Amino acid sequence: MSDIEPVRVLIVDDEEDSRVLLADLLSDLPEIEVVGAAQTVEEAVELVALMRPRVAIVDWMMPGGGGPKAANQIVAASPETRVLGISGGDPTHASYEMMQGGATGFVSKGCSSEELLDSIRSVTRW
Repeated sequence: MSDIEPVRVLIVDDEEDSRVLLADLLSDLPEIEVVGAAQTVEEAVELVALMRPRVAIVDWMMPGGGGPKAANQIVAASPETRVLGISGGDPTHASYEMMQGGATGFVSKGCSSEELLDSIRSVTRW
């Protein structure tokens, strides 16, 4: 058994299928603990303030201002939480907007589980 505490992760995506798939994928990894999932920017900010995850995985395309707005508000509510942007869309444009909003990293939705885990590890180092 490992002495290292798992990385607490919140998933933020307006699409239920994406939230469920990400949660299932991450729940199989012993170094990750999924602490919640949010559908809206408002839910994300509430859960971050309550759960204090180390990483929030935030979809770029969401109603109500999208991922950049969510990233900005998450960082304001919980400065110790790192935002990892994610999108199935144009990665160059999406990653730029997410970083402008306060994300520390970005990954495409089509990435492998290893790449996702590496991205989570990477943003926790900042």
